[in-house]
Amino acid sequence: MQEFEDLLYDLVRNRPRKLEQKEPVSPRDELVIHMLERALEDGRINDEQFRANIKIVFLTGHENTQQLLNSTFWQLGIDQSVQDKLRAEVLATGVTNPAPDTLNKLPYLTALICELLRVYPPVSQLINRVSVVPSRLAGEIELPKGIWIGWNSHGVHSDTNVWGPTARQFIPERWGSKPEEIMTKFRKETVKGNFITFNSHSRKCLGQGYALLEMKMVLFELVRRARWTVDPEYKLKLTSGGILAPRGCRICIEPLDISEK
Repeated sequence: MQEFEDLLYDLVRNRPRKLEQKEPVSPRDELVIHMLERALEDGRINDEQFRANIKIVFLTGHENTQQLLNSTFWQLGIDQSVQDKLRAEVLATGVTNPAPDTLNKLPYLTALICELLRVYPPVSQLINRVSVVPSRLAGEIELPKGIWIGWNSHGVHSDTNVWGPTARQFIPERWGSKPEEIMTKFRKETVKGNFITFNSHSRKCLGQGYALLEMKMVLFELVRRARWTVDPEYKLKLTSGGILAPRGCRICIEPLDISEK
């Protein structure tokens, strides 16, 4: 891990684009790395904190999306109707190199990703706080001093009091039929604490927008170029701990003629 940290640190601090840059980055073009570097240079964080931040930004930007893709292969591999419906929507665009605007206008693609994030939140739980004094949660649950406290997004997302009797079923249509409607529900359920894949409020994931766009691009290309099913011999087993995804899922991929409609 130290070798990885040193390599990442060197790549970030000595990246060619930074060394060639003559003028400061404008606020409009500023990225997370620019904010971190400015905080380091201003003395608001030290070198150890800078290293910790670039590690978490790098890892969460790759690991979580990878696990969601594992869940995608499983879910769409066992339900060809969902895969076919998505493929029909993608092919109907007649586009082979989609811009973000094109991807964001596809309702079923958007709803599908929201439902994947609800049923298979990559970070399913996080227990990282300890009570420092005895307290009571919601006026009912006694929390003694020294107890570990966290949250479980999978539990929240499968609550029938919030999502109804079909809470444990995979139904993309529950999010709506229009992109605006779907994203409005996405935001409302996030604010109410019913959908916490990306956490919420001041704790909201910095990479939420990027992750959604990344998934849209990958799924667009996947269904356009291939059809897949889950290996009949594979038995579903989910990972344990904080990361949620099918473990060792095996799929059978059939390449498609890109010109196929």
